[in-house]
Amino acid sequence: MQMTGTLLFIAGIIVALISAAKLPITGADWSDMLPLYIGAVGVSLLGLLLLHWHRLFPEKNRCSCSKHTISETVELLQQLLTEMQRLGQDINSLDGLKIATRVNTLLDRYVLPFAANQQELLLRLGQYKGIDVLVAVAQSERLLNRMWSAASDGDMNEAISTYPKALTAIKKAHIISKEMVL
Repeated sequence: MQMTGTLLFIAGIIVALISAAKLPITGADWSDMLPLYIGAVGVSLLGLLLLHWHRLFPEKNRCSCSKHTISETVELLQQLLTEMQRLGQDINSLDGLKIATRVNTLLDRYVLPFAANQQELLLRLGQYKGIDVLVAVAQSERLLNRMWSAASDGDMNEAISTYPKALTAIKKAHIISKEMVL
């Protein structure tokens, strides 16, 4: 509805401007484009009405996401949290290649599928809470990428010291999303 309103408004304005530019023929008080001008103004007003309607009733414009899909998204965060905690138990005994491999698995198996469902989660949780979750997951993803890079370069101290920050970010995202969905 928002897209339709915007397109109607823009099209109406363009046609109204073009039709208003034509001067009346000599001896006439009004341009023969007056009916087209009035119609274009009406189309623009209809577009504005649709835009206004879209803003007045946002709940009707929300995605009709099922709770099942949102539950799956929250479950991805739960599984990611569990796997990150397992990584934390093993991290001191792993070499750089094994840490990089496990972090890559976390990113591929949990973070990327979460990113594919982030719009639904944002619509379900609302703007403020949804953005909190998305920012926390993005921060965790950035830190996981940092861990992967450090582990791949053989900088074990950097990889190990980045882990608690990534875990904290995922815990925050999971807590917020779980509270909102339940």
